Amino acid sequence: PMTLPDRFIDHNTQDAQYHEAGLDAAAIAHTALHALGIENNMTQPLLKATIGPKS
Repeated sequence: PMTLPDRFIDHNTQDAQYHEAGLDAAAIAHTALHALGIENNMTQPLLKATIGPKS
């Protein structure tokens, strides 16, 4: 299961908060592919993508 972590997430944009929690599109895709037993290198660039500095 993918859930919000049991810790405080700093105030930031929604996208940055989802990224910090591991619930952004790249993390969801990686988890789904891993659950299906598919190791896909196409998700690697997405996982390395960064969200800009905190505002």
